[in-house]
Amino acid sequence: MFARAMLGEVDVGVGKFAQGQPQRAELSNAHTFMFPTEPGLVRRVSGRMLSGNHLIHFRPQAETVTTSPRGMAWAFGILVIPADVLATHAPALAGFDLVRPLQNDRMFQVPEDAMARLVALMNDAARIARDKPWIIEATEPARALAGTVIDALLLGLSRGELRPDRGAPERHRRIVARFEQLLHEQPEDMLSLTAICTAMGVAERTLNLACQEFLGQSAVSYARGRRLDLVRLTLLSSDPSTTQVTSVAMQYGFWELGRFAGAYRLRFGERPSETLRRSS
Repeated sequence: MFARAMLGEVDVGVGKFAQGQPQRAELSNAHTFMFPTEPGLVRRVSGRMLSGNHLIHFRPQAETVTTSPRGMAWAFGILVIPADVLATHAPALAGFDLVRPLQNDRMFQVPEDAMARLVALMNDAARIARDKPWIIEATEPARALAGTVIDALLLGLSRGELRPDRGAPERHRRIVARFEQLLHEQPEDMLSLTAICTAMGVAERTLNLACQEFLGQSAVSYARGRRLDLVRLTLLSSDPSTTQVTSVAMQYGFWELGRFAGAYRLRFGERPSETLRRSS
């Protein structure tokens, strides 16, 4: 579930996800911020535990995978603001470089009242985009709401505390990025932890540690989930009259078909044969 509103040049999003979601700070000339919108829920982002009044500032053009504890959906807000727009609102925000690109993600501890105001404004923007979109299609209302949201963000940052980086080291970030790349480029070859570690040139313990820090699970568990996703995508795009679930499962390394069926149903809430029938 994700609601999005474009307020002029400012991109506002409010969502709630249970599964891991890739997040990318797409633009080198924009600032991307993420924060929880419900108290008490925890999510792992860039090797850090994000909860309560935490706000993370992503470095540009970097992708991270966010994960939640099993069965616990995580509600969040995300803001993407062009650098020049942010600098116009805060030309001299102490301790905050609005022009030079970040070299790493940063996390702030924001006062409770400031975070509550920011979250309320984000929810208002999402509600307007869903129920009364014509309001923010007009230039002046969109600009006014964007300015109010930015002011609330900057108030939290100016009163907040920059948290020291106790996340995983940069080397672990690079390991996870390479791991993701391999799973994307060679999904049918990366069927065992040994094969993955050999291709990457890292020790199993190192890879698992990096995955736990950044993904919240072991390398094997994460790779298995990715392969299940690929099975589902293949089934959804296949012809039921010429496709066998068994063949697709084995293509992605699932040889124990009973365990595969159970894992598939747990992840997607239906049998693989039901997915295949829906593709017709």
